[in-house]
Amino acid sequence: MSAKSKRILALLNDPGQKKRLLEALNKDTMDAAAPIGNGEMTILKDMESLNQEHEQYMQDLKGGSHVE
Repeated sequence: MSAKSKRILALLNDPGQKKRLLEALNKDTMDAAAPIGNGEMTILKDMESLNQEHEQYMQDLKGGSHVE
């Protein structure tokens, strides 16, 4: 086993070091933790609006009151 491997294993055996390492890893890999910017919110609002328009269109088709 290499010296680097032994050092890593020793760090992982230390509870404090292991916790810090896992927190850093989780922080780097959690995309959901990133704040949503204005661009993303605009897209989400547009998607919601399109979904509502589609739902209304489908309801109009079911009710027979669709006019183009």
